[in-house]
Amino acid sequence: PFLGTEITNTMVWTWLILILLSALFIWLGSGLKVKPEGKKQVIAEMIYGAIDDMVNANMGPGAKAFVPYFLALFAFLLVSNISSFIGLGVVRAPTADIATPAALAILTFILTQANKIKVTGVKAYFKSFIEPIPIMLPMNIISEIANPVSLTFRLFGNMMGGMMLGALIYAMLVGSNLIPIWISVAAIVLTVLLLTKQYKKLKTLEKGKKALVMGLAIICMLPLFPMAIVHGYFDIFAGCLQAYIFCMLSMLFIAA
Repeated sequence: PFLGTEITNTMVWTWLILILLSALFIWLGSGLKVKPEGKKQVIAEMIYGAIDDMVNANMGPGAKAFVPYFLALFAFLLVSNISSFIGLGVVRAPTADIATPAALAILTFILTQANKIKVTGVKAYFKSFIEPIPIMLPMNIISEIANPVSLTFRLFGNMMGGMMLGALIYAMLVGSNLIPIWISVAAIVLTVLLLTKQYKKLKTLEKGKKALVMGLAIICMLPLFPMAIVHGYFDIFAGCLQAYIFCMLSMLFIAA
């Protein structure tokens, strides 16, 4: 606890991700010129352009004001979703904690209602809840509330499910969530050694010692293959897909 507040894994990694993204965007946005003169501005314009195209396609050309929001949202979701790639048992993806998807879904809900009021006016906004007949009021309210709820549980369910399946596969293969981290470190170190000048020293070893070193390297690397599959699907593929789906649905809800 810190100052009477319990510091959770989600809180730590959420702040680290926010600090990292803030620093990245400040760096990308600094020193911009009308005519790009370096790769940094080209990369910044490509990122902004991709989100701008997505917003225009789903919300119309009049929704450019939402581009910064969705750029920040997509970046946060993307990094959060793939953060558990660092290692289960050390990093819990913030989006695998229901509080994070719920907070983001509430933001989308607030923007949705605010945009409806802006477009239709306050009177028409409240009138829409009793259309086509007043008896539909409860159903219309439920339909509005259902959007953030579905956003929350879709993202949370996919990320939590992936984390749990990954933990089960880890436990089945090596008996722990933490051991694969050390296996990965050992495999990387051995790979670097074998690809550098140390390889020449390895060639000078006796046949038995050389076989022992190579055998240890192979044994350390074997668990990396199922680990790569687990993280490749549940963290990278599913993480990117869920970030895209969350942003896409948020755009459609706000523009509706």
